[in-house]
Amino acid sequence: MRENTESIRPPRALWVPFDLGRPFGAPGKPGFQRRVLRAVLALFERGDGPVILEDFPEDAPGQGETVMEGMVCPIRLPRPASSDRSEILNRIMREIGELAPWRELFVASHGRSIVGASRLSIDEVVTALGSILETGRAEGIPEDELGVCLRYASEDLRNWYIEAASARPGDAASPQQLADWFWGETNAGALILALHPACLASENPQLRRVAAGALVPRAQHHRIG
Repeated sequence: MRENTESIRPPRALWVPFDLGRPFGAPGKPGFQRRVLRAVLALFERGDGPVILEDFPEDAPGQGETVMEGMVCPIRLPRPASSDRSEILNRIMREIGELAPWRELFVASHGRSIVGASRLSIDEVVTALGSILETGRAEGIPEDELGVCLRYASEDLRNWYIEAASARPGDAASPQQLADWFWGETNAGALILALHPACLASENPQLRRVAAGALVPRAQHHRIG
């Protein structure tokens, strides 16, 4: 995560806009992977600093392409027509209720979940993110921990939905298809997209840093606004 790198301040670092868990971008693309590696090694040849944080200028091959064939969500999740916060949050809670059986099936069949970084229940995650969007604060979260809350709560919400959708019957969807479904077709995705510009304009530097970093994947930035 970019905000962690900015805080730790290693002598040389390359930030990449790739999917989580793919630091070299995409499997089976040796030419692209070599370009990433060369960009990293080139940082060691530079004499400026003492700290250098560069952005890799390319998206991974296939990242951001919308290919929805074969991706059939078990439940239709209509996006909100209203911008009223309470109505949007109510719609998200209804989505969660509809997806909960599939999420339970995913956890039962896999024996694990990556949701939980925020240490909040999924209901608390939704409430915290909604509060940050509306007021720039979250009840019970200190001001200097808002950035961490935003980052982990948004990750938990996204991963909860992806786990649920992964358990649906039918042909397995690719990670990109699942990402496009979350960001393009769910109220939860709409909430995080709305948080991006709101947090960039926040007076809280942590919220601005998270929004500028990994709140919304670069491949989904075309949906913002």
